[in-house]
Amino acid sequence: MSMATYIGLNFEVQLSEYLTKDEVEICYVFSDEENRGVVKQNHFTTSSIYEVSEKGHPIWQMNEYHRIHSPHNYEKSKKTFLYLCHLLKELLPQGDYCEIYICWLGEEGEEREGNLKIDLNALQIETIEIYEKCLLRIHN
Repeated sequence: MSMATYIGLNFEVQLSEYLTKDEVEICYVFSDEENRGVVKQNHFTTSSIYEVSEKGHPIWQMNEYHRIHSPHNYEKSKKTFLYLCHLLKELLPQGDYCEIYICWLGEEGEEREGNLKIDLNALQIETIEIYEKCLLRIHN
């Protein structure tokens, strides 16, 4: 099984048709249309659903457990998340938001285990903890 990082936007984006060296990309990685439909129905309010391809380290490892037990991986995940925030700051119009939901492929319909609101204009990176099955709402 694979971990999918879904992202919901209020507009469509052009998907990458070739490999790049970017730390993160918005594309389709593991999911199919049915998986994305379940996420949209159960978790998202946004209209366009994609996945985040994390070429660095998965953002779901940016939490207290990894900070203590695997600080090196925590720092890598934090770097990936900061890169994603930079991308979203450029992509999202002022006042808009996106939603991110991370789960194992096939578990999209399961109940979410948390909610987290993040403001890109007042980012407090050290207070953010990301786990699977947590809905992130990121505002610009």
